[in-house]
Amino acid sequence: MMPIQARAVYVKREAYEDPRAMERVDRMLPFIHCESEPVVIDDEGWYRLVLDGGLNSLPRHGRNADTIEPIVIFNAFLYDHTPEERDRRREKFPKLFRTPGTNDPYSGYGGWEWRKSGADEYRRTTGLVCQPAYAIHSIWGCHFRCSYCDLGGVANVYVNLDDWIDRIRAGLGNLNNAPDQTLFQWDNGADVVCWEPEYGATRLLVDLFARTPGKHLELYVGKSDHVDYLLDYDHRGHTVCCWSIAAETQCRDLEKRTASLEDRLRAARRCEDAGYPVRMRLSPMVPIAGWQDEIPHMLRRIFEETSPEMLTIEPLRFYTYDQLVRDFAPGVLDAEFVDAMRDLPDDTGDWHRREFPDELRQRMFALVLDEVARLSPATPVAFCREKRTMWDALQSDLARMGQHPDDYVCNCGPRSVGPDARLLPTVAPV
Repeated sequence: MMPIQARAVYVKREAYEDPRAMERVDRMLPFIHCESEPVVIDDEGWYRLVLDGGLNSLPRHGRNADTIEPIVIFNAFLYDHTPEERDRRREKFPKLFRTPGTNDPYSGYGGWEWRKSGADEYRRTTGLVCQPAYAIHSIWGCHFRCSYCDLGGVANVYVNLDDWIDRIRAGLGNLNNAPDQTLFQWDNGADVVCWEPEYGATRLLVDLFARTPGKHLELYVGKSDHVDYLLDYDHRGHTVCCWSIAAETQCRDLEKRTASLEDRLRAARRCEDAGYPVRMRLSPMVPIAGWQDEIPHMLRRIFEETSPEMLTIEPLRFYTYDQLVRDFAPGVLDAEFVDAMRDLPDDTGDWHRREFPDELRQRMFALVLDEVARLSPATPVAFCREKRTMWDALQSDLARMGQHPDDYVCNCGPRSVGPDARLLPTVAPV
């Protein structure tokens, strides 16, 4: 496990009373440095932490990344609760139910969830393209301190993993909403590999999916190079490893404590050599000053070191002009992008619209598409939660890769695995 400095450590009583859960906690505690001893808390204490610690509205790390230390909470899933018990808890502790229905990290009722983004109503009301799917969660919070992120203030780690695995196994046998789903993403609210192998969740999931015909796990390695523990797992080709990749300046200056571009790529190559399919997310793609030169270099290095099944692009978003100048030092971002945000309404009331203008984003996307076409033309590219109008504007480039907003493969798409011609390795790295 990668060491982490915490300002406080708590253990939820249900986890404390579960010997198997506490075995995991005891393995992780030596890597968590904190001046105070762990404190056992109940629902009242957890609710007070969420309220007093502002855990539902943590600020982005911005320029204060090096000063942020998290609250670490070892939590427990409450799968034995009746519907009546759940209703009583929701009424008494409403702030534990932060985002009902989508990765509700604090309530204890998640872990195996239906992601509605991309359903017909979602597309109609937002104009965004995505694909609904079942997803897996067990950690909310991160070791890293990326300027544009807010996940450093809390690490909410569920530790009764035997109950969790039983829940996932049952879910895989009852896919009512998506009977043809074949790929299942595990966590995007943490780089979960940072907690391994002491946490032990990766091995449980890899083993489960290795023995489940037709089903595959997406392991979000994120911005880490912490993969040595993975290399001898018997994954049988049923676990896909996905990295978040960025240009060198972004990795170094805006993604504090993360692995460098080169270290991420070396880790991806080691996983490829161990038989894992590898995928890359340009996420978020930040318009740093000089992006026109750094992005082609990044893409060249990706294809020199690895043979990714695909690339997915997600630009920096959910920002207003005032937030940009608060979180990024002068000169870090491309001035044209920053100036363009100055001319937009500071708050449209719709978080989907807090993004750089379409013309500027399209310019970045087109550069990626052109470079991939030159370096590895058989590798598909997709957009993450992007407007349908953007897909349409670049339709000729995407069609060349067999990609269409109503039929595409992406890093975590529910059917983006298996015998799809777009995923077949047809070229070697350049």
